[in-house]
Amino acid sequence: MIQTEQLSPDTIMFYVKGPFYKKVAKELGLIVFRSHHLGFKTFLCNLSHVSLIDDQGSHQLTLIGQGLQENGCTWKVIQPPFSTGNQLILRTSLQQFPPAMWN
Repeated sequence: MIQTEQLSPDTIMFYVKGPFYKKVAKELGLIVFRSHHLGFKTFLCNLSHVSLIDDQGSHQLTLIGQGLQENGCTWKVIQPPFSTGNQLILRTSLQQFPPAMWN
């Protein structure tokens, strides 16, 4: 789910909740595109309530940011879930040790 809040005449905040995957990322991209055409120049994306972000979602965030920066806009992502300790554990591969090393 994506909610928006206008913070100033040229600044908009996007609140994303739940899992962030390709479909949600494309929806966010469309909302950002429309907002840019309405005159917004500063875009904030709050991901503090995202429970999971996949590689395609992360890639789409990068593409959105690059597109905005190429047009002279500002793009900031607030509290991405991959910066927290829990998400780092989920994103690392666990090395398998032989049973003799478990002690």
